[in-house]
Amino acid sequence: PLVKSGSNSSDYFEDDDPAFLEALDATVLPGDIPATRESDSDDLEPPPPAQVSLKRRHAEPDPVDEATYGASRFGEFGEYMQRKRAKLQIQNSEINTTIAQSHIFKGIAIYVNGFTTPSVQELRELIVLHGGVFEPYLVNLSLVTHIVTCALTEAKMRTFANMKVVRPEWLTESAKAGVLLPWRDFIFVHGARPERTLDTVLKTQTKQPPHYAADPSNLHAQRAMANPQWRSAHTSAAPGFIKGYFEHSRLHFLSSVKAELVREAQARAEVKQEQQKAFAPKIAPESPVKGKGRARDERVIMHCDFDCFFVAAGLLSRPDFRGKPVVVCHSQGNQGGTSSTSEIASASYEARAAGIKNGMSLQQARKLCPTVLTMPYEFDRYKDLSLKFYTILMFYADELEAVSIDEALIEVTTAVSRLRSDAARAGSPHDPAKDFAQKIRAEVKEATGCEISVGISHNILLARLATRRAKPAGAVHITPADVPGLIATLEITDLWGFAGSHREKAREKLGSTALSELVKKSRSALSDALGKKTGETLYNAIRGIDDTLLQSDKQRKSVSAEINYGIRFQSNEEAETFIREMGVTVAERLDEVKMRGRSITLKIMKREPSAPVEAPKFMGHGQCDVFHKQTPLVGPGGRATSDPQVIGEHAWRIVASFHFDPKELRGIGIQITKLEPTDGPVSINSNQQRLSFKPSGVAPVRRPPVATHPAPGLQVAGPSAVGPSINLSLPSIDEVDPAVLSSLPLDVRQELEQEWRRRSESPFPGKAPPPRSRSASVFPERKSAPPTRMQQSGLLRHGAYVIDKNSLHPNRPANALLRPTDADLRDLGLAPEVYAVLPPAIQREQLTAARLIKNLGAIPEVSGERLILKPRRYDPPADLFRQPPPYAKYPEPAKLRQQGRNGEKVFFTETDDVQGLIGAWVHAFRDVPPNAKDVEFFAKFLVQAVDSERSTDTGVERAVAVVKWWLVLLRRYWGDYEHVGGTAEEMEDSRVAEAWWKAFRDVKERIDIVARKKFGGKLSLR
Repeated sequence: PLVKSGSNSSDYFEDDDPAFLEALDATVLPGDIPATRESDSDDLEPPPPAQVSLKRRHAEPDPVDEATYGASRFGEFGEYMQRKRAKLQIQNSEINTTIAQSHIFKGIAIYVNGFTTPSVQELRELIVLHGGVFEPYLVNLSLVTHIVTCALTEAKMRTFANMKVVRPEWLTESAKAGVLLPWRDFIFVHGARPERTLDTVLKTQTKQPPHYAADPSNLHAQRAMANPQWRSAHTSAAPGFIKGYFEHSRLHFLSSVKAELVREAQARAEVKQEQQKAFAPKIAPESPVKGKGRARDERVIMHCDFDCFFVAAGLLSRPDFRGKPVVVCHSQGNQGGTSSTSEIASASYEARAAGIKNGMSLQQARKLCPTVLTMPYEFDRYKDLSLKFYTILMFYADELEAVSIDEALIEVTTAVSRLRSDAARAGSPHDPAKDFAQKIRAEVKEATGCEISVGISHNILLARLATRRAKPAGAVHITPADVPGLIATLEITDLWGFAGSHREKAREKLGSTALSELVKKSRSALSDALGKKTGETLYNAIRGIDDTLLQSDKQRKSVSAEINYGIRFQSNEEAETFIREMGVTVAERLDEVKMRGRSITLKIMKREPSAPVEAPKFMGHGQCDVFHKQTPLVGPGGRATSDPQVIGEHAWRIVASFHFDPKELRGIGIQITKLEPTDGPVSINSNQQRLSFKPSGVAPVRRPPVATHPAPGLQVAGPSAVGPSINLSLPSIDEVDPAVLSSLPLDVRQELEQEWRRRSESPFPGKAPPPRSRSASVFPERKSAPPTRMQQSGLLRHGAYVIDKNSLHPNRPANALLRPTDADLRDLGLAPEVYAVLPPAIQREQLTAARLIKNLGAIPEVSGERLILKPRRYDPPADLFRQPPPYAKYPEPAKLRQQGRNGEKVFFTETDDVQGLIGAWVHAFRDVPPNAKDVEFFAKFLVQAVDSERSTDTGVERAVAVVKWWLVLLRRYWGDYEHVGGTAEEMEDSRVAEAWWKAFRDVKERIDIVARKKFGGKLSLR
């Protein structure tokens, strides 16, 4: 047995242990090896050292995987990303090999999009631990099998339309169950699960409102659309549908009546001021300064808004409805029953207390409050009450901006300043601005029977916030001292002009939506998060600063018409007729405002593919994809136009270019921009820069007047008279010699008599044109006076300045033959005073005739024979050097050459034309394989289109569109043979199909080779 001792190793064995002695004898020690002299022998190795070296050996480096860990070359971003993904996959595999739990996600590659719950890192670990592949970057959709997300934008919804998009619960629930659950049970539905925000977390216990409609598709609309007679009488296919729609449209009424109300109210206010001159000096301003020269805090802005205007107007004739929940909508009484989808335009405060809001359907409202009452629209009454409202405001306002039919912004700085002065002298503690607001409220109440709320402050932003605190039926004045306390209680969406998108950006990038927190952010931080202009606006708004001015007369920038209700087309003919009728409506609106436009924008609403054919709202548009397209609106001569035929033609061309199925259209809108007035000059925007022509610094040169020879008859300055002032006034008829007048040509004499007759109608003679300063003129001075006809037509009186072509070249000597002196005229027998007033054409005729008579003695007779003159061919000399034509290298679009019917060459460059040619080619060879020469010809065209050295990006787009269309045609004829061959029974058909598919793949491969050289990848046909 072993002896337990730690002193010596020999203590483990006994003295006479045979096993130890046997082992010791068999051991070969270094000293036991005999020495040998054959040290040079290759068969023997040197003896091992007596002691192991204590120096640490360097480990041999492992071979480096250059494909993953190699250095990336400069500019090779694709190579860098590929190695980065490979490294991440190695990290994921190490996680899986160390603590793998299961393989339920084996064979699945997952990409996590955006913010998710659980986080991306938690989902990554979950995927890898259970055998899946986590893709951190979505370079290609083919790399992944599933996409996990909690929210998607509209653009990504279209990108991932054909992908398996699921919620994170699919991963977490599968991991809990230990088995891969069906992914279809966890499909992500856009809009079905909104992002959870702080607001939604705090309101989880509140009662959720009912859905807009009971069913996703309106059953009543389905039954109605099944009846052709009903469809042709109540939808967009019905004659007169557009006119009836706008007559009953609340939004159209609100948008069209505002400008008319302001004009009528201003006229009434002026009459009222004349009738109440005794009261006007006390309250009404005599000469409003409009606040533009006042300090910022001295201005007094009032925001006046009716309380539930539509409801209040309807209650005037229904006093028994007061104190009850009431809404205004199209559906009345029990119409539509409990499933009515009529939209609520206005709700009383009693209805709002039950949870009813504007924009809800009547069906929703009845579920929240079964006793809710309905009232119809009364547009005439709304207009009458609004006119009285605006008349009162116009009487007191220094400046007024009409916001809507029931809402206005006014500046009453002048009136309140006078009241403040009176209150200061009397020592009154009351707020003059608030007292004045109460006076306006009382007058509106007396005139209309409806209540308004008034918000008062020194700028528009705070006045709007004050109105919220004033409702209902009150007035609140926010002073500069109240701003910090008020702002600290608000959210970003409480500010006018900031919506939910700004709230989400602020929460994501700034960490808070409360103004009490955002006030701590710098101007640059807000601009970086929300954009420069929006950030600066928010920075000022948080501090109560708003420099926006009231705009009493906003310049119209567009005229439009839009219909998104009842749009149900069955054919392109119905759609074209409807769009041309909308063009007539837009043209009528342009004529009403006396405008014409240069640009047209079309808005098209197309049913979203996953949405039901009939929307929840009866004949509504439902969920749609919205498309916009803008083109120049070219009228006759390239000018702006308001012609209904031109507008309708442009609009229909835009719609036709989308190639949409007319049955899928749900809304059409036409907007005309770049407006110009039909009468008068085009108004120039105040922000538009103008060229400033500085007056010449050279002093005007005074030239001595040229002496003329007056005659006893017509006293008119001759053509050689030059001076800074041109006064060619026509003498009276009594001063003209009858002999001289009778010698004039008939047309000249009639023109003079007409001018004398016109002057005789007025006792005052026409004023001579004012002298024009030479130094202030932009153009050189005229060498001669303009023709008499131009003067008498009034062109000079209206400021038109005619440029003589000779004045553009002042150094060019005048032609003495065309500008004779007075002596030359007398020598030819012509009176200078008569010659001066003749038109230029008659001057040349008389001058030529006089010279012929002087030289030849008579005017030669014109021969009856016609002499035909032919141009002589010019033969240049042989030694004439010709400059070679310039060589300009510019990209030319690829052309597909064909032969016309008469043998002429026809070239196709447009995508539609080439696609039509491809369609005819495939249809003609649907029973036989394509000709190899045709395939080669077509391949050369596509290669030329893709080659960026000879074409542009437009050529690449055209090539992709043509190849896509070719693929559509092949799948239409031989879709079953795309990936597999035919059977023996289908030998003939399979032979044709395989030939076509082989030709397609060969051409596609040739295109990809060019694309790979130019762009680094092949063309996608998705």
